[in-house]
Amino acid sequence: MTIKTTVEEAYWLSKIPSKRWAEQFFLYYSPVWITVFSLIVATGAYKSFYDVEFFILGLVVSLPCVIYPLLFPCAADKGKPILERYWVKANIWIALFGFVGNYFWTHYFFVLLQATYRFPVEFKLNEVPVMLYFVTHAYFISYHAATTPILRRYWTAFGGRDNRTFLKTLGSILIVCAMAYFTAFMEAWTISSVPYYHIEDRTKMYTIGSTFYMLYFVISFPMFARIDETGPKHNEKWNISRTALEGLGSAMIVFILCDFWRLLIGSLNGEQVGQVFIGKSGI
Repeated sequence: MTIKTTVEEAYWLSKIPSKRWAEQFFLYYSPVWITVFSLIVATGAYKSFYDVEFFILGLVVSLPCVIYPLLFPCAADKGKPILERYWVKANIWIALFGFVGNYFWTHYFFVLLQATYRFPVEFKLNEVPVMLYFVTHAYFISYHAATTPILRRYWTAFGGRDNRTFLKTLGSILIVCAMAYFTAFMEAWTISSVPYYHIEDRTKMYTIGSTFYMLYFVISFPMFARIDETGPKHNEKWNISRTALEGLGSAMIVFILCDFWRLLIGSLNGEQVGQVFIGKSGI
């Protein structure tokens, strides 16, 4: 007697209805906020923006990630407790990861990469304009909504998720690194036309600086993709506590990597930075 084994075909979007719908929504919404941003930059409208206008812009691009799925839930989410819906977990994970990034890691950019903000605003949190906390949310939601299906497609190919050979693992690492560097480079390049992002050496920022920035995504892309897809059958439901802890844990790994960069490589001008700078006073 022969035993037949069925290998599931590789797929892009999640087979969990709630997650599949949210992934599609985030992907469809991304061109909307990107278009808004592009028009503001292309027309130079941002030149007349100050605290209120920039803060409203941050809300306009980020809040739809929460408001739309809340007001117009998919069929899979109707009747389901709100904290069990995937879009809620995704927003919480990104919000926590992005907050740590803005509040803490931005100062590595200030010191190591000589990249600073010069927005005409007074509403700041730890020297970072508050509106950027919200703008980052839209950016990161889009980044992770785009990369999660790519990772899933690769992970479910070549024998499925449980076929963890050395070559497949190596391929996964290379794909993550490639996506992370591409994301970091494209963000650095696309914001270069906005004068409020002051960069001392653009060439080094695009090359070496993007390598530093990719440290965020080397960790966050695969970690975020795991939400609700762990366990033996890859459909384990996460609660809010686990989601928050995983997001903060991922942020801690990035924090360590950023500080290793400070110790081993130093700043773009070749200087070694002997202490961690978090705000004006340091810690």
